[in-house]
Amino acid sequence: MQLKIKLAALAMAGGTAALVLAGTPALAGSHAGIHAAILAGSKAVTAPESAFGVISGQAATANNPTIPLAWRGQVYAHGGFSPDSGGPPAKGQDHTFTTSAGNLTVVVTAPPASSGSVNPKTCHFAFTTDVVFAAVGSQSTGKFTGTSGPGAVEVYNAGFVPRYTSGPHNGQCNTSNNAPELAKGAIETFLLSAVLTTP
Repeated sequence: MQLKIKLAALAMAGGTAALVLAGTPALAGSHAGIHAAILAGSKAVTAPESAFGVISGQAATANNPTIPLAWRGQVYAHGGFSPDSGGPPAKGQDHTFTTSAGNLTVVVTAPPASSGSVNPKTCHFAFTTDVVFAAVGSQSTGKFTGTSGPGAVEVYNAGFVPRYTSGPHNGQCNTSNNAPELAKGAIETFLLSAVLTTP
């Protein structure tokens, strides 16, 4: 994937993931809460939900990569995530995660936060993008129907760009917009962490 396109794509996925990740341990004992809710006859359950996936090598450098995801928590499922090369999401924008157990639709609740660096000595780059969201149960389907609660997505991407082999920049890192990312050492990860309430 060209570096410019990859940087734009990274802006699509997970700003303050720490808020949700910090809130998750508080619900680590929520399994007891789930059992108590069942015993009390309550239908609503609040518990952590996560999704994780990773691709590396050639798969991470593709123009339209798809990261396979494993969903765990209240809902066990599998699905995939493809970064949007159209640019970062805006606050208020919807996104739908498609899984084998139904679709989870979310709305972005804050502007994305991105950070990254390129090492001019090693030509290694690393970028992280975080987006916070809230579940939109009325637009979700399957086991996610009616779901509410906050969450965050973090997408991490790292790899190497090639060096110029001739010309005035010979030996320097090629960070131009059309620089091809090298497959060796390329990696892209997706992490979703949420605290969801299902009816």
